[in-house]
Amino acid sequence: MKKLVIVILILLSTVSCRIVSMYDIDNFDENPFLVPIDLAKLSHQVGELGSDGSLVVVPEERDIDVPAVIKIPIITDVHADRTGNGVHIFEDAFKKFLKDGEYPFVIDLGDLLDDGQYEGSEAIRFYREIANLADGNHIICIGNHELHGETTEAFDKVYGAFSHGRETVRMGKYVFGDLSIYKMDNSLGIFGRKQLDWIEEALAADKNPYKIVIAHENMATSRTSDQSVVITGMTDQREVHHMMKLMYDNDVQLMLTGHHHRGNIVYRFNDKSTEVNLAAFHRKESAIDFESDGFFYLLSIDTVSGDIKITSYSSETGDEVGVLYD
Repeated sequence: MKKLVIVILILLSTVSCRIVSMYDIDNFDENPFLVPIDLAKLSHQVGELGSDGSLVVVPEERDIDVPAVIKIPIITDVHADRTGNGVHIFEDAFKKFLKDGEYPFVIDLGDLLDDGQYEGSEAIRFYREIANLADGNHIICIGNHELHGETTEAFDKVYGAFSHGRETVRMGKYVFGDLSIYKMDNSLGIFGRKQLDWIEEALAADKNPYKIVIAHENMATSRTSDQSVVITGMTDQREVHHMMKLMYDNDVQLMLTGHHHRGNIVYRFNDKSTEVNLAAFHRKESAIDFESDGFFYLLSIDTVSGDIKITSYSSETGDEVGVLYD
């Protein structure tokens, strides 16, 4: 039975995900994690996709007070252009959630695209509308589906106006008061030695008491017979163990990932660090229980008590589903 499950999973992988063992993802001259973007001091107005392939973005300086309890809406795996039987992409509840909460930024863990290109896509419309409900600060990771019909260079170009003068927006660091957010690129199933060296250098110099890492593909894999056995997760376990050690040594409390779709999995590495794998925003009805019912999340960081909590919500109704991590 176990062998049959693995065979089925391998067949599914040819349909849903592209697996790549090695790629040069960090061909840059400077460490992208050393100079942070301060989300308390910068907002944006986000327009349409321009003729040059970049989003039209107007940055606006600001200086807002960071609350004692930092609240961050999070989504992943929207697959905005996905169609077919059983596919449902609910937007209204999440948009209402953002309007009611007046959040200064949103985190998107990638696979906003499905298999198409940026021009004329629902992904760009969705990105723009969500961004403008969160002060224009829609922090997006690059996912593997961003590479099905496009390239890493195209991703950097589309979102490049948010990080003017930087070599890449696929990797970077954001700060919001006492919180540091490190965005990594593992869209091809690897971090790469250079990216790991860069984040190690940045973490060693980071004095913020709260640190999280965001990336698309789940780093750990499940210990159950689900799609993470052969389809999802990192391709190089040495990198996984290295990243776990970096998180432990530098007091990184959370790594947030998507990609798995069914998600809602908590991997506690040790008494300091945890990976929380989040479920897809879109719903996909499937005979095999490998897909999501559709969720979005709210990460709350209480900088007074030190409590960190992730609450899940139905993307269809906006109703609270439960506490995933506490």
